[in-house]
Amino acid sequence: MRFSSYLPLISIAALSTMSAAQSNPTFLFTPGAWHLPGVFDSVRADLSRRGYDSAAVKLVSVDPTDPKTQGVAADAAAVRGELEKLVDQGKEVVMVCHSYGGVPTASAVEGMNLADRTARGEKGGVAMMVYLTSFAIPARTGLSDGLGGVTPDWWNITGDIVTPKDPIRIFYADVPPSIAATAVSNIKPMSLRSTSDKSTFAPWTQGFKMGYIFAEDDQAIALPVQQGMASQFPEGSFTASLKSSHSPFLSMPDQLAEVLVQAATAS
Repeated sequence: MRFSSYLPLISIAALSTMSAAQSNPTFLFTPGAWHLPGVFDSVRADLSRRGYDSAAVKLVSVDPTDPKTQGVAADAAAVRGELEKLVDQGKEVVMVCHSYGGVPTASAVEGMNLADRTARGEKGGVAMMVYLTSFAIPARTGLSDGLGGVTPDWWNITGDIVTPKDPIRIFYADVPPSIAATAVSNIKPMSLRSTSDKSTFAPWTQGFKMGYIFAEDDQAIALPVQQGMASQFPEGSFTASLKSSHSPFLSMPDQLAEVLVQAATAS
């Protein structure tokens, strides 16, 4: 007797979706400065429809309780905590870091390379690092170093806190106005310390599978700067380009989801 022939069609579809989610990698998103994990809700929903699970990190330096102490190290610990939850379940994880998020994420993945863990007989790990118009800076450097030591004129610094000026132009130039307005209302202050603390690890020098997604019309990180950082990655690393400003997860979440799936399935 074939058990499957007695299942309702809706159950068969549900089992198919469950099987796909179990076999596909899980995406873990790290937001950039001033942003909460909810900015990724639309692209995560699209990934879910495609059969991919995902999670997102809340950075400690965003809306900090103690900006004097909460910088890159605290953010890296937050990323590591979310990553370990997934890896402890045996998940293969694609890290997606946006903007400043690339700095703490690099530090957080040390020792988590899927290839290395598999060789040791361990389950789960980081299958790929995807930098989404994000800072890929060498170990022992910080965000300010990646900016050439020049403070952007759209930063507003007050004591130990930094906030962005003109976020519509800088972050959301191509985002639908109603969505952009909501995004602006959700911007939080950021610890100034996070801009100077140093990263401790550069995964592209340690055998991690790498990818970079360029935002062609980015007003926060110019395209040539993005390209320069991606040039550090090993030959054959995945790259893709979107005709977007700094926040493609808000302006074109479906296109971004498609590119992320392409990255995750790249040989």
